[in-house]
Amino acid sequence: MIVRTDFERRWARLRQLMWQQDMAALVVSENGRSRYLTGYQRYFTATHVAPVHAVLMTLDGGPFLLRPRHVVPEPDEHAAQELIGLGLGEDARVEALGQLLHGTAAGERVGLELGFLGRNFVAKLASRLPRCQLVDADPLLRSATAVKFPDELAHIGEAARLVDEGLAAGIAACRPGASELEVAAAASARMLEMGAEFINHMTVRAGSHAAGNFPLPTYRRLAEGDCVQLDFGCVVNGYVSDTNRTVVVGRASVEQERLFEVGQRMLEAGVAAVRPGIPAAALWQACFQVAEAAGMAGRVTLPFCGHGIGLSLHEAPFVDPASTTILEENMVLALEPGVYAAGIGGSRPEDMLRITADGAELLSHFPRDATLHRARQPQPA
Repeated sequence: MIVRTDFERRWARLRQLMWQQDMAALVVSENGRSRYLTGYQRYFTATHVAPVHAVLMTLDGGPFLLRPRHVVPEPDEHAAQELIGLGLGEDARVEALGQLLHGTAAGERVGLELGFLGRNFVAKLASRLPRCQLVDADPLLRSATAVKFPDELAHIGEAARLVDEGLAAGIAACRPGASELEVAAAASARMLEMGAEFINHMTVRAGSHAAGNFPLPTYRRLAEGDCVQLDFGCVVNGYVSDTNRTVVVGRASVEQERLFEVGQRMLEAGVAAVRPGIPAAALWQACFQVAEAAGMAGRVTLPFCGHGIGLSLHEAPFVDPASTTILEENMVLALEPGVYAAGIGGSRPEDMLRITADGAELLSHFPRDATLHRARQPQPA
């Protein structure tokens, strides 16, 4: 459902930033951002396709939603001020934007997603708007979307809840003889049944895969003693979730339980360190110190232990040793420290959280210790 007041708050924040950065107009084409501004959802695909739409915002007008003429959203499917039909092809978008920006004064700055758009499109638009200065709008857009509004937090919270449901279904499917794909199917089906729009990512890694980063589930069948890493997320109203748990099929070995314990304590330390006003690197340090004290510094193989999340899976801030981004209230993070050991497995528990005025509110509620308790259950004789 489109709630216009939610979008009006977003437009006001964006226009304030545009004014501060002397940007007369902004052109957005990336799907998540165009949905952020208008509620319009183009089709999803696992492979990249060139943008066929655009959203134009000015300091005093818009957003104008430019989309192919054959796509006619219902009034309750978008919040744009005006719909503009396009012919197919890049030139049609260039011409439509040129007409809309025809009155832009000489030297005025027009923001584009230069990291997303193709160079050919940017060159054509520059030729069509010779009086304008085309500038990169990515920093402005990252700043505008980093701190979430209440409606965004509600959507993210629901996406996190559906991942909890998916984890329960996926872990229940982790039994000897089941394939990684069968586990993934159980988790995916549950999230879709509960209302997810899309499965954003689906990773089930077992056995020799569990200590690596291979992203796709396979036909490999689970065996007794396998570590199984479940890392996935879904999309709800355009917002992404991401949670990770690890289980052992059957009884965990002493080495696996030790990995689980250290991974759990790393995540607990990271969550406890969260508060506004500190650099994101402080969370990395809190997690890493636990691994270091446990003698597992060498088993921390990933160069980061968390990231912002919302319109996309990986957003600023990134939680790494060098991150100077200052955490702010109502940013949302996915915190995921981990330790890995070849031939044994890995432990990379991941929770989503909202930064509050004095700490963190967890959005992930699937028990962190449920995997450990499951692993310790004695097997039938």
